[in-house]
Amino acid sequence: MCLEKTWPRGGPDWAAVGVLVSGGRVLMIRRVEREGDPWSGQVAFPGGRWKPGEDLLGTAVREVEEEVGVKPEELIGVLPPLSPRNAPWLKVVPFLFNKWSGEVVPNPAEVREVRWISKEELTEGEWVGREAFFAGSWVIWGLTFRILKVLIQCGFL
Repeated sequence: MCLEKTWPRGGPDWAAVGVLVSGGRVLMIRRVEREGDPWSGQVAFPGGRWKPGEDLLGTAVREVEEEVGVKPEELIGVLPPLSPRNAPWLKVVPFLFNKWSGEVVPNPAEVREVRWISKEELTEGEWVGREAFFAGSWVIWGLTFRILKVLIQCGFL
């Protein structure tokens, strides 16, 4: 089964990403470069760490709004939690949405660039000894690569 309808509550070692899908494409971001950020400059989905007082769905909605300016409104489902290899203690839950309100406008404090990417734009290969997708000048690897693989296997891309 690809999607679940329930998700963990969240906590200090949890994060969520919002995966916006539309017409066989997915919205991806390239993060700004910041000193001390282990994911600085990388290609990712909008997302971030859980905060007290919210559940993980709330985390995903908040982070999408903060990073790309749209409010997710229709949840398709949830992928099982995954962990980045450089932070195995962190559990990240991808939430898939197919409807939102507002226009996509990147927050320049967090997002350098946004793109809608289709399966046809992705070329699979290797980058610095890691499995990766290439989409134009973007290199997509790590946790984001693994989420994209699941989206392709499940027919969302």
